Amino acid sequence: MKKKLHVNNKVFEVEVKDRKNGIDVLVNDNNHRIDLSNKTLYGFRSLLVDGESFEVYCEQKGEAHFLLWIGHNCYEVEFGESLSSGETEESTSVISAPMPGLIVKLKVKENETVIKGDPILILEAMKMQNELKSPKDGRIKEILIEEGTKVILKQKLIILE
Repeated sequence: MKKKLHVNNKVFEVEVKDRKNGIDVLVNDNNHRIDLSNKTLYGFRSLLVDGESFEVYCEQKGEAHFLLWIGHNCYEVEFGESLSSGETEESTSVISAPMPGLIVKLKVKENETVIKGDPILILEAMKMQNELKSPKDGRIKEILIEEGTKVILKQKLIILE
């Protein structure tokens, strides 16, 4: 079964198939062969993707929500349901942290209707308070953080539909 996979606000369709010594992963109809080592003492794994080696660290943030470090790069990964024929990426927007910081104030609640430009939250970074605004008209579908949460660059904060 193909699943929707969100990686740093990009959506991919992914299907995973077990094989004897690893897995095959079909990403947007491109097949990749993956072999994964056991965890090391510090939680890292070696990952072999199509013959290329990567050092990987994964931290689970929720049931289907992960932070994945590959080398010095961090990726936010979230597994979802399979794509339906009528669903488009444009139907929802993800508001992500433009910088690392602290969520000082949420100015919206779930299911609240917003207009493009409405204040959504206040993010404090480097002793400055930054007001994040709605990128479009819509409804707050889900708030993924709460006041007082420390966030990283590009971390998903709010889903807007």
